[in-house]
Amino acid sequence: MQDIQEQLRAIDWAKVKVVSFDLDDTLWDNSGVIEKCESELYDFLCRNHTVFSEHYSKEAMHRVSEQLIAQDVPHFENMTTLRKAVIEHMLLETAGDLNLVNQAFGVFYYWRNQIQIPAMTYQLLETLKQRYSLFAVSNGNSNLYWLGLMDYFEKHFIAGIDGRAKPSADMLHKVCELKNITPQELLHIGDSHATDIQSSINADCQHLHIDYRQIEAFKNFLD
Repeated sequence: MQDIQEQLRAIDWAKVKVVSFDLDDTLWDNSGVIEKCESELYDFLCRNHTVFSEHYSKEAMHRVSEQLIAQDVPHFENMTTLRKAVIEHMLLETAGDLNLVNQAFGVFYYWRNQIQIPAMTYQLLETLKQRYSLFAVSNGNSNLYWLGLMDYFEKHFIAGIDGRAKPSADMLHKVCELKNITPQELLHIGDSHATDIQSSINADCQHLHIDYRQIEAFKNFLD
Protein backbone atom coordinates (compact mmCIF):
# COMPACT_ATOMS: atom_id res chain seq x y z
CA MET A 1 0.00 0.00 0.00
CA GLN A 2 1.42 3.37 -1.04
CA ASP A 3 2.14 5.92 1.69
CA ILE A 4 -1.10 7.66 2.60
CA GLN A 5 0.38 11.15 2.42
CA GLU A 6 1.62 10.50 -1.11
CA GLN A 7 -1.77 9.16 -2.10
CA LEU A 8 -3.62 12.13 -0.62
CA ARG A 9 -1.38 14.61 -2.42
CA ALA A 10 -1.85 12.73 -5.70
CA ILE A 11 -5.64 13.15 -5.65
CA ASP A 12 -7.00 15.98 -7.79
CA TRP A 13 -9.13 17.43 -5.02
CA ALA A 14 -10.32 20.30 -7.20
CA LYS A 15 -12.27 17.77 -9.27
CA VAL A 16 -13.77 15.76 -6.41
CA LYS A 17 -17.51 16.30 -5.87
CA VAL A 18 -18.53 12.91 -4.49
CA VAL A 19 -16.77 10.47 -2.16
CA SER A 20 -17.71 6.80 -1.89
CA PHE A 21 -16.54 4.42 0.82
CA ASP A 22 -16.09 0.72 1.16
CA LEU A 23 -17.13 -0.34 4.67
CA ASP A 24 -15.56 -3.47 6.20
CA ASP A 25 -11.92 -2.91 7.17
CA THR A 26 -12.07 0.58 5.66
CA LEU A 27 -14.24 2.41 8.20
CA TRP A 28 -13.90 -0.21 10.95
CA ASP A 29 -11.98 -3.32 11.90
CA ASN A 30 -13.95 -6.32 10.61
CA SER A 31 -11.47 -8.98 11.72
CA GLY A 32 -13.19 -11.92 13.38
CA VAL A 33 -16.71 -10.62 12.70
CA ILE A 34 -17.70 -13.10 9.98
CA GLU A 35 -16.14 -15.97 11.93
CA LYS A 36 -18.28 -15.00 14.94
CA CYS A 37 -21.39 -14.80 12.74
CA GLU A 38 -20.77 -18.25 11.32
CA SER A 39 -20.09 -19.72 14.75
CA GLU A 40 -23.32 -18.32 16.19
CA LEU A 41 -25.25 -19.48 13.12
CA TYR A 42 -23.83 -22.99 13.44
CA ASP A 43 -24.70 -23.17 17.14
CA PHE A 44 -28.25 -21.99 16.40
CA LEU A 45 -28.77 -24.68 13.77
CA CYS A 46 -27.36 -27.36 16.04
CA ARG A 47 -29.74 -26.33 18.83
CA ASN A 48 -32.82 -26.09 16.66
CA HIS A 49 -32.21 -28.96 14.24
CA THR A 50 -30.83 -31.79 16.34
CA VAL A 51 -29.29 -33.86 13.53
CA PHE A 52 -27.52 -30.88 11.95
CA SER A 53 -24.16 -31.46 13.64
CA GLU A 54 -24.15 -35.07 12.41
CA HIS A 55 -24.02 -33.80 8.82
CA TYR A 56 -22.21 -30.48 8.99
CA SER A 57 -19.15 -29.12 10.74
CA LYS A 58 -18.39 -25.40 10.75
CA GLU A 59 -15.81 -26.03 8.04
CA ALA A 60 -18.30 -27.95 5.88
CA MET A 61 -20.83 -25.14 6.32
CA HIS A 62 -18.23 -22.66 5.10
CA ARG A 63 -17.52 -24.83 2.04
CA VAL A 64 -21.19 -24.66 1.01
CA SER A 65 -20.82 -20.89 0.84
CA GLU A 66 -17.65 -21.18 -1.24
CA GLN A 67 -19.36 -23.60 -3.63
CA LEU A 68 -22.26 -21.23 -4.22
CA ILE A 69 -19.92 -18.28 -4.75
CA ALA A 70 -17.94 -20.35 -7.26
CA GLN A 71 -21.05 -20.64 -9.44
CA ASP A 72 -20.54 -16.94 -10.31
CA VAL A 73 -24.29 -16.26 -10.28
CA PRO A 74 -25.00 -12.52 -10.02
CA HIS A 75 -27.67 -12.75 -7.31
CA PHE A 76 -25.23 -14.62 -5.04
CA GLU A 77 -23.10 -11.47 -5.04
CA ASN A 78 -25.63 -10.15 -2.54
CA MET A 79 -24.48 -11.48 0.82
CA THR A 80 -27.97 -11.68 2.31
CA THR A 81 -29.18 -13.79 -0.61
CA LEU A 82 -26.07 -15.94 -0.40
CA ARG A 83 -26.33 -16.58 3.35
CA LYS A 84 -29.99 -17.51 3.13
CA ALA A 85 -29.23 -19.83 0.22
CA VAL A 86 -26.51 -21.55 2.25
CA ILE A 87 -28.85 -22.07 5.18
CA GLU A 88 -31.65 -23.36 2.94
CA HIS A 89 -29.29 -25.74 1.17
CA MET A 90 -28.09 -27.24 4.44
CA LEU A 91 -31.60 -27.61 5.82
CA LEU A 92 -32.79 -29.32 2.64
CA GLU A 93 -29.81 -31.67 2.77
CA THR A 94 -30.65 -32.63 6.35
CA ALA A 95 -34.48 -32.73 6.11
CA GLY A 96 -34.72 -29.63 8.28
CA ASP A 97 -37.59 -27.18 8.72
CA LEU A 98 -37.27 -24.39 6.15
CA ASN A 99 -39.06 -22.07 8.56
CA LEU A 100 -35.68 -21.90 10.29
CA VAL A 101 -34.08 -20.08 7.33
CA ASN A 102 -35.10 -16.55 8.32
CA GLN A 103 -34.59 -17.22 12.03
CA ALA A 104 -31.09 -18.56 11.40
CA PHE A 105 -30.23 -15.66 9.13
CA GLY A 106 -31.50 -13.29 11.82
CA VAL A 107 -28.92 -14.75 14.21
CA PHE A 108 -26.17 -14.34 11.62
CA TYR A 109 -27.24 -10.78 10.82
CA TYR A 110 -27.42 -9.72 14.45
CA TRP A 111 -23.78 -10.65 14.96
CA ARG A 112 -22.88 -9.20 11.55
CA ASN A 113 -23.68 -5.79 12.98
CA GLN A 114 -21.99 -6.11 16.36
CA ILE A 115 -19.19 -3.82 15.25
CA GLN A 116 -17.24 -1.21 17.15
CA ILE A 117 -17.09 1.99 15.10
CA PRO A 118 -14.00 4.10 15.91
CA ALA A 119 -14.71 7.65 17.07
CA MET A 120 -12.33 8.90 14.37
CA THR A 121 -14.55 7.34 11.70
CA TYR A 122 -17.48 9.49 12.80
CA GLN A 123 -15.24 12.55 12.84
CA LEU A 124 -13.90 11.87 9.35
CA LEU A 125 -17.37 11.34 7.88
CA GLU A 126 -18.66 14.49 9.56
CA THR A 127 -15.79 16.52 8.07
CA LEU A 128 -16.25 15.07 4.59
CA LYS A 129 -20.04 15.49 4.66
CA GLN A 130 -19.58 19.26 4.97
CA ARG A 131 -17.71 19.29 1.65
CA TYR A 132 -18.91 16.37 -0.49
CA SER A 133 -21.80 14.04 -1.17
CA LEU A 134 -21.02 10.70 0.50
CA PHE A 135 -22.00 7.20 -0.59
CA ALA A 136 -21.33 3.72 0.76
CA VAL A 137 -20.44 1.15 -1.91
CA SER A 138 -20.12 -2.31 -0.43
CA ASN A 139 -19.87 -5.97 -1.38
CA GLY A 140 -21.10 -6.77 2.14
CA ASN A 141 -24.45 -6.47 3.89
CA SER A 142 -23.81 -4.54 7.09
CA ASN A 143 -26.70 -2.35 8.24
CA LEU A 144 -25.66 1.30 8.36
CA TYR A 145 -28.88 2.25 10.14
CA TRP A 146 -28.13 -0.16 12.98
CA LEU A 147 -24.54 1.05 13.10
CA GLY A 148 -25.56 4.70 13.34
CA LEU A 149 -23.77 5.70 10.15
CA MET A 150 -26.54 6.06 7.56
CA ASP A 151 -27.06 9.76 8.28
CA TYR A 152 -23.66 10.46 6.75
CA PHE A 153 -24.51 8.83 3.41
CA GLU A 154 -26.95 9.69 0.65
CA LYS A 155 -27.29 6.02 -0.29
CA HIS A 156 -25.79 2.62 0.45
CA PHE A 157 -25.09 0.75 -2.79
CA ILE A 158 -25.08 -3.01 -2.11
CA ALA A 159 -23.64 -5.64 -4.44
CA GLY A 160 -26.21 -7.91 -6.03
CA ILE A 161 -28.94 -5.30 -5.57
CA ASP A 162 -27.42 -2.13 -7.03
CA GLY A 163 -25.05 -3.77 -9.51
CA ARG A 164 -22.35 -6.39 -9.78
CA ALA A 165 -19.88 -6.73 -6.93
CA LYS A 166 -16.59 -4.88 -6.96
CA PRO A 167 -14.22 -5.06 -8.86
CA SER A 168 -17.01 -4.45 -11.35
CA ALA A 169 -17.44 -0.76 -12.14
CA ASP A 170 -21.26 -1.11 -11.91
CA MET A 171 -21.92 0.50 -8.55
CA LEU A 172 -19.41 3.33 -9.01
CA HIS A 173 -20.90 4.13 -12.41
CA LYS A 174 -24.34 4.22 -10.79
CA VAL A 175 -23.09 6.75 -8.23
CA CYS A 176 -21.85 8.92 -11.10
CA GLU A 177 -25.16 8.59 -12.94
CA LEU A 178 -27.19 9.44 -9.83
CA LYS A 179 -25.14 12.57 -9.12
CA ASN A 180 -24.66 13.46 -12.80
CA ILE A 181 -20.88 13.68 -12.49
CA THR A 182 -17.95 12.45 -14.53
CA PRO A 183 -15.97 9.47 -13.15
CA GLN A 184 -13.01 11.70 -12.25
CA GLU A 185 -15.30 13.71 -9.97
CA LEU A 186 -15.82 10.59 -7.83
CA LEU A 187 -13.24 9.53 -5.25
CA HIS A 188 -13.64 5.93 -4.06
CA ILE A 189 -11.96 4.89 -0.81
CA GLY A 190 -11.30 1.32 0.26
CA ASP A 191 -8.90 -1.15 1.83
CA SER A 192 -8.78 -3.82 -0.89
CA HIS A 193 -6.76 -3.42 -4.06
CA ALA A 194 -8.46 -6.46 -5.61
CA THR A 195 -11.96 -5.04 -5.19
CA ASP A 196 -11.98 -1.34 -4.28
CA ILE A 197 -9.01 -0.02 -6.19
CA GLN A 198 -9.61 -2.26 -9.18
CA SER A 199 -13.26 -1.18 -9.37
CA SER A 200 -12.10 2.45 -9.29
CA ILE A 201 -9.67 1.77 -12.13
CA ASN A 202 -12.39 -0.03 -14.09
CA ALA A 203 -14.75 2.91 -13.55
CA ASP A 204 -12.03 5.52 -14.31
CA CYS A 205 -12.60 7.12 -10.90
CA GLN A 206 -10.04 8.56 -8.52
CA HIS A 207 -9.18 6.32 -5.58
CA LEU A 208 -7.60 6.22 -2.14
CA HIS A 209 -6.23 2.91 -0.85
CA ILE A 210 -6.45 2.99 2.96
CA ASP A 211 -7.83 0.94 5.84
CA TYR A 212 -9.33 1.83 9.22
CA ARG A 213 -5.88 2.25 10.78
CA GLN A 214 -5.20 5.27 8.55
CA ILE A 215 -8.46 7.12 9.15
CA GLU A 216 -6.80 9.51 11.61
CA ALA A 217 -4.07 10.44 9.12
CA PHE A 218 -6.75 11.11 6.51
CA LYS A 219 -8.70 13.29 8.95
CA ASN A 220 -5.57 15.24 9.86
CA PHE A 221 -4.87 15.88 6.18
CA LEU A 222 -8.32 17.35 5.70
CA ASP A 223 -7.87 19.62 8.72
